Amino acid sequence: MIIDERIIKDGITVEIIAKLIRKHEAEIPRFVKLYNYYLGRHDILNCEKDIKTAANNRVVCNHAKYVVDVARAYLVGVPVKYEASEGFDIEPVKDAYTEQNIEHTDGELVKLAGIYGRAYELIYADADSRPRSAFISPVSAFVVYNDDCTHIPLFGVYCYRTFNLDGAVSGCVCNVYTDTLAQTYENDTDAWEGMRLTSETEHYFGSVPLIEYRNNEERQGDYEQLIPLIDAYNKLQSERVNDKEDFVNSFLFARNMVLNSDDAAKLKRERILLGDEGSDAKYLNKIMTESDVKTLRDDVKEDIHRFSMVPDLTDEKFSGTQSGVAIRYKLLGFEQMIKNKEEMISESLKNRFEMYNHYLSLSESMSIVPLHRVDVVFTHNLPVNNLENAQMINYLADTVSLETKLSQLDFVTDAAEEAALVRDEQAAKTDELWALRQPIRTSAAEAGTDEE
Repeated sequence: MIIDERIIKDGITVEIIAKLIRKHEAEIPRFVKLYNYYLGRHDILNCEKDIKTAANNRVVCNHAKYVVDVARAYLVGVPVKYEASEGFDIEPVKDAYTEQNIEHTDGELVKLAGIYGRAYELIYADADSRPRSAFISPVSAFVVYNDDCTHIPLFGVYCYRTFNLDGAVSGCVCNVYTDTLAQTYENDTDAWEGMRLTSETEHYFGSVPLIEYRNNEERQGDYEQLIPLIDAYNKLQSERVNDKEDFVNSFLFARNMVLNSDDAAKLKRERILLGDEGSDAKYLNKIMTESDVKTLRDDVKEDIHRFSMVPDLTDEKFSGTQSGVAIRYKLLGFEQMIKNKEEMISESLKNRFEMYNHYLSLSESMSIVPLHRVDVVFTHNLPVNNLENAQMINYLADTVSLETKLSQLDFVTDAAEEAALVRDEQAAKTDELWALRQPIRTSAAEAGTDEE
């Protein structure tokens, strides 16, 4: 959300907060629809037919969830790594990440961004004054930026309603985060207007501790533009099942025959119909060409994967043993989309790192590390041909460092540590060989003395 910074030149008031929350709430219907589609609550479930006796199966094929989950697993299925330039120590930040299983938070942030187009991370200090992170849905949070080209975050808002045991709204809470303060406003009614300030504390993170994770520049979800295609596919599948059911329940057309209710019941039970000469009976049904329906359904499915850029990994073209290069050619569009996500997510992850670094430096746990000295490394979660990688490493034997070569292996989690282990093993083998050669050298020296 963007505002003129002059609006808050005299401070952030309750009236300003309430107006911004009301503006934010205008987007909630969109968020609700996007989340419902991820959960499989598609519009097809509300489909009604004019004829009550007609078959009305409602089939949901949840491409929305598939698109988000595949992109998430590909991007952060392998935990994100952080590497610093030589001479800079970032272990305290990495330890803080490990202690709280930050990989789970990263995965949820990417998933929420894929659903809603954006997600939020709140950085806070726990009861033991350790920096921690929590993911927040955009339904309950937003960040306010200034309106110039820099779009610097002015403050963040995390707001929600409270409920009693009967499910009725009992009040509302709004947390406001500036670059120095964390403020809490509360109200005993279901109204953002008239809230009162109940607490105010300093947070020591050096910036607004509510970070926005954008899915793309437009802040659109992975499947947001595909909802009409998803609805079309659901309808085709539903009508396909309906047609089969209607075919089974087709009307019987009898010519030159008189059937009463008892005859109809007997026919349904015994499946036998007798008629006089010139009589005839046949079912009335629509002639449906299965191949045409399948072609249309496959076309719609292909469009869903084409425009989402997320491939159908169950397709035959991904079967069999193929080289990594061959698979990557087939995933080129997907790779480009993921690269765009990386740029957005990486920017936010660096903001997180900077705040953790600032907070830990105040307790002298570490020194300030310039942000440009830290790399956020994503490892795409693809089947890996380790034989190809091993051959590549052999080819690069005298070209790149041991640590760089080891980082190419998916089963090596810490290349620096593994390189140190390799050097230690090599040194131990050298010492062992030297020790074995010592008696030989001594015997040779003694033999030379005797000859003299």
